[in-house]
Amino acid sequence: MAMNGDRASAAINGLPMVDARDVHKSFHHNEVLRGISMQVRKGEVVVMIGPSGSGKTTFLRCINHLEKINQGKLYVDGELVGYRETPDGKIVEDTEKNIARIRAEIGMVFQRFNLFPHLTALENVMEAPIQVKRIPKDQAEARARALLRKVGLEQKEDAYPARLSGGQQQRVAIARALAMDPKLMLFDEATSALDPELVGEVLKVMRQLAEEGMTMVVVTHEMGFAREVADRVIFMDSGVIVEEGQPERVFSAPQQERTQSFLRKIL
Repeated sequence: MAMNGDRASAAINGLPMVDARDVHKSFHHNEVLRGISMQVRKGEVVVMIGPSGSGKTTFLRCINHLEKINQGKLYVDGELVGYRETPDGKIVEDTEKNIARIRAEIGMVFQRFNLFPHLTALENVMEAPIQVKRIPKDQAEARARALLRKVGLEQKEDAYPARLSGGQQQRVAIARALAMDPKLMLFDEATSALDPELVGEVLKVMRQLAEEGMTMVVVTHEMGFAREVADRVIFMDSGVIVEEGQPERVFSAPQQERTQSFLRKIL
């Protein structure tokens, strides 16, 4: 889909929200990312597709420094993530405090919901704003109620995770991420652990966020979502970006043989 007016103007003005420059990441001797360079404009929805093991999730985790990169630079909204540049031009690891500050502005929704089992849906959404941002409890509660309403769960605010379906738990996880007022949302296979009939309710919330202008990087196997909602699709394989472009072109007329082969198997 083409970007709406608000998203287009946000994209044109200022720095990119994500700016990856020659990013490498290895686990022991296994090089998982082999020089990723890409940008995500403000207000843009970028969907990353590709086979399992291609490096998509690792790259997502590098964006908010859940994984440390071995080479290259990663910026979010103009700030170097995980590292800082000294006055003499050296790159050194950043302070934990500064890393936590930047990470607090990046919402991440994982494949597994990671909700606190001993807290209700409402309490799960309230927790981080109170603990991290020191927001007064009554304000955090009002905001949490509004977010649960936004994701269609206003009737479930007193339910514990064990009493919620997978789709409901994932929607609580999205509300929890939004409670921190992030400037960027990362989705790592947010629907892949769900029963097929529950996928739609989560994708509906993600579509709504895209329409509202949230900058999003989404790793998914849901090709219908990628085709409908993405401004740009990136196909990764073996730790490199093989092909990228508007969804219609990538899905209908892929240029690279590897992309063609992948799409033949799944479409």
